[in-house]
Amino acid sequence: MTTTRNHRRIFTITAVVAAAALILVLALTALNRGSETAPAAGPAGANNVDRIEITSVDGKALTVPSTRPTVLYFMASWCYTCVPQAEAMKELEQEYADKADFVAVDVTPENTKTEVDQFRELAGNPGYPYVVDRTRELIQKYGVMSLDSTIVVSPEGEVLARADSRPMKADALKAFLDAALP
Repeated sequence: MTTTRNHRRIFTITAVVAAAALILVLALTALNRGSETAPAAGPAGANNVDRIEITSVDGKALTVPSTRPTVLYFMASWCYTCVPQAEAMKELEQEYADKADFVAVDVTPENTKTEVDQFRELAGNPGYPYVVDRTRELIQKYGVMSLDSTIVVSPEGEVLARADSRPMKADALKAFLDAALP
């Protein structure tokens, strides 16, 4: 009987310690999540900004950050919760055409142009470019950890605003862009 109690006590103590360790790991992960997201940026107008060259699925060469603010929308062509924001971007792209470049970034490296085009069709065939981040450079540079993330980057490489894992319809996206863009 005493042996059974001792086993239960040891099991309970082990379970409590394991739960505390798990909570600690999750808390540290949550606290550190934003620390890797700030890109290096020089002074305004600096030429030493770390730019990423990428090609759209339509063959157009793009540079991120661009010479003007860039709205990066991280999505996946298989993600149906990503469609409403892609539609919202289509709705707003003309209104913000003189303020920013819009780019949809498919985070699934193996996706093909056909898969991306099927997603674009669901989103109403927007005019902004779609890229597949095959090397994961954009994902790593901007610390993207979830789909439906939107990041506004200045020409100098500074993150002006970000909304992680938050799909936005047109009204919410407009408010986000109005607050982020100069």
